[in-house]
Amino acid sequence: MKLELVGRSRTSHSGYGAGSGEVIREEYKCPCGNGEVVYEKDDIPGFKETDISCYCKECDDKYEFGRGTAKEKVI
Repeated sequence: MKLELVGRSRTSHSGYGAGSGEVIREEYKCPCGNGEVVYEKDDIPGFKETDISCYCKECDDKYEFGRGTAKEKVI
């Protein structure tokens, strides 16, 4: 399922010696609507990490999250 985007930001970063880049942050409503799912990506040369966090225990236990998406976990 697609999640509803509620906020987005891009922050410039000077980098760590390999060039500058940015940090991308997107905030979504969780599937139940009571919490938040946050997508963060370091888009900096040499540091391309991604993190997705769900700040709702119920939905975190029930779903696997992607960038703006959720699907039920197979147990």
